[in-house]
Amino acid sequence: MKKLLLTFLGFALFQSIQAQTTCMPDETVPDTAIVSPLPYSEVRPDGGIQDTACVGSAYEYVFTFNIPEVYTTDFGDIPLLSVDVAPEAGISNLPASFDYVCNPPNCIFPKETKGCIVIYGTAEAGQEGQYDLTVFATVRTGIIDPVLSVPADLEAGSHYYLFVKPEGFENCQMSSTQESFASNFSIRNQPNPFRDFTTIVLNSKVSGDFDFVVTDLFGKVVYRSQYQVLPGEQSIEFDGSRLPDGFYLYTFSNGREAVTRKMVISKR
Repeated sequence: MKKLLLTFLGFALFQSIQAQTTCMPDETVPDTAIVSPLPYSEVRPDGGIQDTACVGSAYEYVFTFNIPEVYTTDFGDIPLLSVDVAPEAGISNLPASFDYVCNPPNCIFPKETKGCIVIYGTAEAGQEGQYDLTVFATVRTGIIDPVLSVPADLEAGSHYYLFVKPEGFENCQMSSTQESFASNFSIRNQPNPFRDFTTIVLNSKVSGDFDFVVTDLFGKVVYRSQYQVLPGEQSIEFDGSRLPDGFYLYTFSNGREAVTRKMVISKR
């Protein structure tokens, strides 16, 4: 296994670039829809997550959020600042091998904007079943900041069910515009969280020169390097000892497609 030690040389040495994300909001979603797709319910049997995750297959699904200008309460409309989702543990009941990232990467969606969350992962044997997903969103108004459970607090009796089926199930789908790339290129880091060093493991069926970029949740680039990827499994030792505690996104991109994952630095 090929190993490279990537030493952090300081923020000033790296060129700032726009942070890569793994989703783009659906611009065709009308302004009247707060979230797309609309959830499943008895009156909307065709709603919710229509694609099926299957054991051994890379899977992605994108939610688009359309943040209004005001938050409607029983006492009237209150001007809205943003809707925030915690970058970690903001979605409950995901399969253990699944995670999510946002666009914007800090998961703060300002008013009058569209944003997205992509859930991703490769289901493992023993994870088959039905998962009733809930997104916990904090509504920031500057007056009250209620936490909503989406979709239940938006529509009673509604659900986002994610179904995980055995390997080879006939309706297996990867809901991603980059599904071919995602199935040919996977990354993970271990340990995660980590104190100083972590090993990023790549498993690739493709080869080429890739940009390796690490950003904080506000999109600030804290590390950038180029790495030649070869078919098979390879690893990179990443030194995060000079970075403060927190969540970070790391991306491998060949200039046309990208895969992004999260890592957590905790020195406590």
